[in-house]
Amino acid sequence: MAKEPRATDSTTPKTRTRKSATEPENGTKVVKVGKAAARPQQQVDTAVASPSLEEKVRIRAYELYLQRGANGGSPEQDWFQAIAEVYGQSVA
Repeated sequence: MAKEPRATDSTTPKTRTRKSATEPENGTKVVKVGKAAARPQQQVDTAVASPSLEEKVRIRAYELYLQRGANGGSPEQDWFQAIAEVYGQSVA
């Protein structure tokens, strides 16, 4: 038995609908930030000109690593020595 063809003249075509955007399931919400919310240029320049103490420690620890020949040694010792040097300079 062959199926009878459908008459398409009298029926309207189906329209596709999009699912509405939903928030992620983990409870976070995505927020778009425009240019107005960005930091002013003056603050960016100040942050670049004077790195934070943590950044200074990071840089000094890397310098100590390079002085050792960039192999072996202890990254923790470099970090602690860098802390002592940087914080010693900032207090003095």
